[in-house]
Amino acid sequence: MIFYQISALINALTSTIVFFIVLIKNPKSNLNRTCGYFALSVAIWSYCYFIWQISQDNRNALIWCRALMVGAIFIPPAFFHFSVTLIGLYRKYTRKIIFWYIISGIFLLLNFTPFFVKDVVPQLNFSYWPMAGIMYLPFLIVFIGLVIYSHILIYKSYKKSSGIKRNQIKYVFLGTTIGFLGGATNYPLWYGIKIPPYGNILVSVYVVLMAYSIIKYRLMDIRIAVTRTGIFLFIYSLVLGIPFWVGYHTKLWVIPTGLAVIFASFGPFFYNHFRRRVERVILKVQKRYQKALREFAITLIAIKDRSTLTKDVVGKVKSILNLEFCAIYLKNGGDFHLKDFHAKTPLQFPYSVSLVSDFVLSFGKSKTPLLGEYLPNFADIKLGLVLPLFINQQLNGFIILSQKKDGIYTEEDFDVFSILLGEITLALSEIYYFEEYQKTTEEKHKTELEKERLESAFQISEAYRHELGNIINIITLASASLKPYGNYEPTKEEITSAAESIYSNTQRADNIFNAIKKYNETSVEEFIKTDLYELVNEHVIKYQEAMAKKGISLKTNIDSNINVLANNNLSFAIKYLIEGAIQAIDYYNPKEKLMKISLKIDGDSAVLKISDTGKDVIADTIYKGVGIERGKEGGILYFIARRVIHDHKGKFQIVSFNEGRGTRFIITLPLIRRADG
Repeated sequence: MIFYQISALINALTSTIVFFIVLIKNPKSNLNRTCGYFALSVAIWSYCYFIWQISQDNRNALIWCRALMVGAIFIPPAFFHFSVTLIGLYRKYTRKIIFWYIISGIFLLLNFTPFFVKDVVPQLNFSYWPMAGIMYLPFLIVFIGLVIYSHILIYKSYKKSSGIKRNQIKYVFLGTTIGFLGGATNYPLWYGIKIPPYGNILVSVYVVLMAYSIIKYRLMDIRIAVTRTGIFLFIYSLVLGIPFWVGYHTKLWVIPTGLAVIFASFGPFFYNHFRRRVERVILKVQKRYQKALREFAITLIAIKDRSTLTKDVVGKVKSILNLEFCAIYLKNGGDFHLKDFHAKTPLQFPYSVSLVSDFVLSFGKSKTPLLGEYLPNFADIKLGLVLPLFINQQLNGFIILSQKKDGIYTEEDFDVFSILLGEITLALSEIYYFEEYQKTTEEKHKTELEKERLESAFQISEAYRHELGNIINIITLASASLKPYGNYEPTKEEITSAAESIYSNTQRADNIFNAIKKYNETSVEEFIKTDLYELVNEHVIKYQEAMAKKGISLKTNIDSNINVLANNNLSFAIKYLIEGAIQAIDYYNPKEKLMKISLKIDGDSAVLKISDTGKDVIADTIYKGVGIERGKEGGILYFIARRVIHDHKGKFQIVSFNEGRGTRFIITLPLIRRADG
């Protein structure tokens, strides 16, 4: 008899502990709440079982037998409720859950009649053992059927699950199977079958395995739950124990009742006060690094570069948690490639991980952190935690962490890492979007550039045809003047003039050829950081003497320290524009011979303006063969200058002052950004 009393008491205590753990941990969680219902049903059954075993008369034994059936009646629906919640099918089976609770309610009404527990009689070594009434068999059929059905659902879910969830389900399935098989040894004796209920002690096995799954597989955080349970039991043992002690010794129950009401009112205050203080001590380190991770997470959205993001994430996470290592993999083509890692000791992280590897496939669709110990082998590296990175429902990468030095990863850690994952994926999405936009923009720019090159080729060929046509015509006329015909013989002066004309036009053609040659040779040069002030000022100094000889005044307004990316062609373009302005002024000989050069910063751009009082030029016609003779070969050189500016991702504008007052050329070039420098 003592064996059954002790086993019943153990069952009651373990069930009560689980009940308090799951409800105090998180009463709003469906899984915790349904687990609590199940544990409470087992606890009622176990406590009443214990009191029934120590009953001294037939009447008390019958009362407590019927009382224990209250717990037994609600064990099947509570277990079914817990099972479908555990496997994530609560919404699908809501109506069935309600139905079985209603059936159990009907059994509960019959429980206090002889139709359920007829009487208690001596059986084997028991002084009082219950006899089944006529409605006990339907209850037993429902009990066994619903328990078996629940286990079938759990087993099916176990076959489909993976990782932490698979281990959670496995231990719950194993524990409840052993517990129900042990508890079932009570029922034969109800029908006079002489089988002792030795398996009753196995009910505690289910509770032990449940507790194991809680600790090992993070169904709940056992450390906090046990702490809260201990504080709760201590506070309320005083709240209820002191009034009962006073009543027992004074026999005046009015005073104890008043004390119980007063103490019960202050009980929650004392409980919450002590709970917060104890948890603050226990979780001091954990709260500190969780706060640091949250603060770090909100800074990630500002990062617009993938390498900077991966470097910061790996470095910060490892530093904040004081880990042995941290590494990040991102999807690249058909595999996941190692992007960054930090490790205290040398580790051989695989450079790439296949999309169809067992390690990656084990993630499934889980967007929450995964414990490394329950994932397939990863290059013989002992992982602590793996954080999957999903973008648009697709696995885009993962972060691997070592185990913590000061404990296990808790549910609170999982919550914080889920926040961090959200911010990382958001930052990656922004970066991918920006890269795609940049790629599209660059493609568009390339297309436009190619179009511009083609247009320029036709325009240059037209200008080249026009310029060369003029040169050839002049040379042809000069050559013709050297030919004697009839009695006519060219004079010495005519021969000298023709020779000079041929020479100057040959030089003019040579200048055009050299300009095109220089452009082709230097257009492929690397663009380097260039001080535009020094470049412009160099040409100003170079042409000052030539302008002075031709009576051209020069006004400059040039700012310093203006940096752009350029190659040697930019120097040639500026040279062509200044030479063209000098030639235009000299060629048309205006009343006011003036050139202005200014260089300023406007926002993110450098703006160079070269103005002269030579002949007006209209942008719409200069590239169509009209006005290209503005200053000797200056027309065709403007084409090359414009091509150079476009190569430098700049803008080239021509503004005519009209009325014979000259032209302004405006060059706009992008400044060097910090990232470029």
